[in-house]
Amino acid sequence: MAGGLTNLDLMERYASLGPDFLTWLAARGQEGSLPAIPSEPELSVEVKGPMLFEAAHGEATKVTLAGDEAATAPEVDAALKVGKRLRRAKFEFSVVDATWAFTLDGETFDIKSVKLPVPKIADENEYLKMRVQALQHLTRLIEELFEAFLVTRLEPSAWKEEVVSWTRVHEA
Repeated sequence: MAGGLTNLDLMERYASLGPDFLTWLAARGQEGSLPAIPSEPELSVEVKGPMLFEAAHGEATKVTLAGDEAATAPEVDAALKVGKRLRRAKFEFSVVDATWAFTLDGETFDIKSVKLPVPKIADENEYLKMRVQALQHLTRLIEELFEAFLVTRLEPSAWKEEVVSWTRVHEA
């Protein structure tokens, strides 16, 4: 326990961080305005479908968008304007000639359906070792992006400005 709080208390207190992180990552990735991270300053992030948006209240609490062009659909702006946040999405991280494609769950931070930048090779042990290293690299990238996100998220005025910018992404 931290400061008398149980793990459940901490989970409830910080439950919005995952969806906020995914929404920030998707918005910044689409804009090409992600902050450079130390291990891969040339990292690019692209959002693919399916994307699951969710809100705690409202008439429609969930919206799912499918397809590779889902991230640029007008429904994204509509979901953000009514307070929905990205709960789960497929992402593609690219660095030079390496690409990781995966689905990230904002509530649990589970990484699912991962396609790693590992060539097929005959040596099974070497292949497995390369896969483990590629997965560790992906985990580091997500951690570094989360740390960059926290810089904005933990500053109330910066976070408010960030959220307002999401609703203006595609407006003319």
